[in-house]
Amino acid sequence: MKRIAAVIILICSLGAARAQDVHFSQFGSAPLLLNPALTGLSSCTYRASLNYRNQWASIVGPSSYQTYAGAFDIGLFRESFNYSMLGLGLMVFNDVSGDGALTNLTMMGSVAYHQNMGGRGNHYLSVGIQGGLVQKSVDYNNLVFESQIGQNGVDPNLPSGEYGDDAFSYFDLNIGANWRSRISNNFAFQFGGAYHHLGEPSESFYNRVDNKLNARYSGYGSFKLGFNKVVVIPSGIYMVQTEESNEEITAGATVGIAMDKGGSFLYLGGHYRVDDAIIPSIGFDYNNIQFGLSYDINISDLSAVSAYKGGIELSLIYVGCLTKERKYTIDCPRFL
Repeated sequence: MKRIAAVIILICSLGAARAQDVHFSQFGSAPLLLNPALTGLSSCTYRASLNYRNQWASIVGPSSYQTYAGAFDIGLFRESFNYSMLGLGLMVFNDVSGDGALTNLTMMGSVAYHQNMGGRGNHYLSVGIQGGLVQKSVDYNNLVFESQIGQNGVDPNLPSGEYGDDAFSYFDLNIGANWRSRISNNFAFQFGGAYHHLGEPSESFYNRVDNKLNARYSGYGSFKLGFNKVVVIPSGIYMVQTEESNEEITAGATVGIAMDKGGSFLYLGGHYRVDDAIIPSIGFDYNNIQFGLSYDINISDLSAVSAYKGGIELSLIYVGCLTKERKYTIDCPRFL
């Protein structure tokens, strides 16, 4: 009974956030999900990333919300374009929610152009566009409806009275812009914004065209400040979808400590998502590999049943250079 009550509270708490998008606390570790303008913008030629998030396991157990994401992007023609370049990328994510296995499978390709604004690739103005297929599905066999509850309890053999489709799909489109600068070895910054769901596509298992996925707007930024063997990286993001009640504000900072002369860093950080969670994090950079681990400590009204447990998140990024190509000077500001 206690678990049922917890699930009811969870559903009611999330009820106002209809049609919201998936998100990661380590928002900068999923660059193609954050902004299509970041496609191909890295310190070398190509980048591969993996992300995983598991949320609300303390409340719903095996029915927790799980998100998997993977992406690959590459920057082309940097030498021939005088350090300007074309970025191409592919992103896939799968989000699975609750007992009904509500699944969101999204596959998107993105194109970005990065204009070198000075130096040997120290300043970039970037614009990007992203489009692809979204498929959402639900398993009705795992759900219980009012018509299936009788005097003797739940009878799954009774008709549910629900006659909706178990899947639908649509085309989605996102755009964005970004500015990135490396002023010196000890100072770099980045800020940008994105506009997701340009066409506000319809989402319904019952063929309702009035149920729209509302546009989402986001703005973010970070600074990278170096002090001998220590770097400090303040960062933040603001997102809003549908109306003011569906907004998200996250801000904090990460401190990196150099472990050797080769550029290996250990990172410790903390962010705060307003009225929702405190997010401690740890990560490291080793050669071309970047790893991050964070955990959402839930402090919203839901903490009464979540026991302050939110979600664990992992990220892994590999940045590679093609044969005979050196690493470029511009830093990729680290978010955690």
